[in-house]
Amino acid sequence: MHNAIHFPIVQHLSVNGYGLYPGTPSKPGLELDFSPGLTLVVGTNGLGKTTLATLLFRMLSGPFDLSGSTLSSTELGGASLDAIQLSSRARSMFADRVSDRAANAVAVLDVELGGKMLQISRSMKTLTLSRLTVDGADVAPNEADLHSILVGLSGLSSYGDWLMFLRQLVFYFEDRRSLVWDASAQHQVFRMLFLPPAESKELYEEERRILEMDSRIRNDRAALTRLQDRVAKDDEKQSQGEELSGRVQSLEPLQLRDEAKRTQLIKDIDEVDEQRRSLRRQLLEAEDHASRLQEQLEDVRLRIIHDQFPGKAETAKYLLSLLMLDGKCAVCSSEHPGLAESLDERISHAQCVLCGSPSNDDHLEQIPAADVESLDSIRDALERSRIRVEQLQIELTAASGSYEVQSNHLIQLTDQIKGREQLLSTLRQALPEKEDKQLQAKSELGALQSKIDQDRIELDVLTAAFIRRTQVFNERVQARVSEIKRAFGTYAQGFLYETVALKWTPRMRRLGQLQKIDSASFELDMGGTDFEAVHRREGPGAVSESQREFIDLAFRMALIEVAGQGAGGTLVIDAPESSLDAVFVERAAAVLCRFGRAGGPNRLMIASNLVDGRLLPELIRLGVPEAEQSQRLLNLLDVAVPTAAVRVEEGKYRAEWADILKQGFNG
Repeated sequence: MHNAIHFPIVQHLSVNGYGLYPGTPSKPGLELDFSPGLTLVVGTNGLGKTTLATLLFRMLSGPFDLSGSTLSSTELGGASLDAIQLSSRARSMFADRVSDRAANAVAVLDVELGGKMLQISRSMKTLTLSRLTVDGADVAPNEADLHSILVGLSGLSSYGDWLMFLRQLVFYFEDRRSLVWDASAQHQVFRMLFLPPAESKELYEEERRILEMDSRIRNDRAALTRLQDRVAKDDEKQSQGEELSGRVQSLEPLQLRDEAKRTQLIKDIDEVDEQRRSLRRQLLEAEDHASRLQEQLEDVRLRIIHDQFPGKAETAKYLLSLLMLDGKCAVCSSEHPGLAESLDERISHAQCVLCGSPSNDDHLEQIPAADVESLDSIRDALERSRIRVEQLQIELTAASGSYEVQSNHLIQLTDQIKGREQLLSTLRQALPEKEDKQLQAKSELGALQSKIDQDRIELDVLTAAFIRRTQVFNERVQARVSEIKRAFGTYAQGFLYETVALKWTPRMRRLGQLQKIDSASFELDMGGTDFEAVHRREGPGAVSESQREFIDLAFRMALIEVAGQGAGGTLVIDAPESSLDAVFVERAAAVLCRFGRAGGPNRLMIASNLVDGRLLPELIRLGVPEAEQSQRLLNLLDVAVPTAAVRVEEGKYRAEWADILKQGFNG
């Protein structure tokens, strides 16, 4: 007797209080019935078509998913299928799309599973479970309890399997795995579908134990190799130990001496630098003081000349005062202190500044003694100030020279210390470990090797048991191969003109890095192009994009039919309209509607943009009885917040939809 797997059969979805789907005044929110057969949701970019498909997924998965590494893994077979809780940011995926953060938005899904009718209510703000009923009876809204119910009613072994079940078979999203060409994904899907829950769980857990043991052995081997290298190098060092130790002992005192020198040198440099800064400050002050005294001296000279020669022009008086400025000749700039003093003497005794003759002016009075004393006092102070400036300049030059010499010495000494430290470090690393440490390392080496040997024995035992269990698993799948091939052939040949068939092919499957086991998976044979007969298509790149999508879709449909034993299921397809030519559209629509035929066991929801072409009219013609169009067709233009494009071009979109309906119902 085959394992009973039950697919979810969605019945109804309602969304209330969500800003993206305000609905109409007479019918607020979004209400979507899923009658047996096709339900078609149409819209434009930004109206929430993909959001609606994602909401259906999240109503069944809740705030949980497989890990990001599992979802992005190239090999699903070795990945963890444990369910993990979404981050708070990920849980707000629907809140992020509306201005009120979906504060009061609630979604309710009615779904049949394993003969039971479930009603699941969730907050769209956080995906929190707010209400749960089973066959109309309220159950405590607890995620753990819901997980147990979903796993038990579906016939799966764990909630992680439930999440993969949804992603691989119920929802056909853009980020889906290509099952036909993914042997590791086939292994996990077949394990879920064709083994009883207890056996499925044991097979998965045994594989995880093998992979964990495999990883531990590889890590221990890497550690063993590092330890072996260290012990071998240390044994080699023993012969060179005395020579190396002698070199270290001779260099260490030199290093300590130079480090002490460097410490003292840094201290001396700091002192010289402080002295240099102080001398600069004093020199600036002395130069400023001398400049002010010079200005005072010129003022007194000019005042005396004015008193001596009141009739002279101001320009002439000024030129007379500048004959000897700052002890230098105003003509040739030569220093001549004696001449400056003699000029000051002539000025103070009312003599001619140029020739020294007594003044002939009868009205001239003797220069005031105070001015003469002031002139002498200022001249003496200026001389002392100049001497101070000269001394400070000499001291500053000496201090700067000392600072430069000591700084250069510090650079050289530091380079010597660094070079010697590098040499000492190399020598110390080359020194052998102390004998007790080397003995301990060798003891650890033996213990680690023993642990690896023991783990390897355990791994072989686990692998042998896993191989036996895998053989049983392969036999279970083999018993369903003919059904799967037949169902796949029916769907695939409906999609394609080329001859196409699945082949159940034995292969060696890698289990971790250390083990390989016999396994088997489906591979694809297909005719077409310039091949005279069917041949193996090794990967998704060996067929066209449209062929790849519908081959994979046919495989999923076949698995739903075979594993569900005709009891029906739900298939949600988002945006199937890409890469379809005009003729292929008709075949694709026919196969889709055969899977989701009115009155049949399956529910097929297709979400599509309003696009040109025959896909939508053909789907309506084949899958939507005109009397049931209100139940089976949802135009998001009627219930969603219009985008900028819709506000501008709504008339065109409405006309396009009317034309699609006309083509669909009138043929």
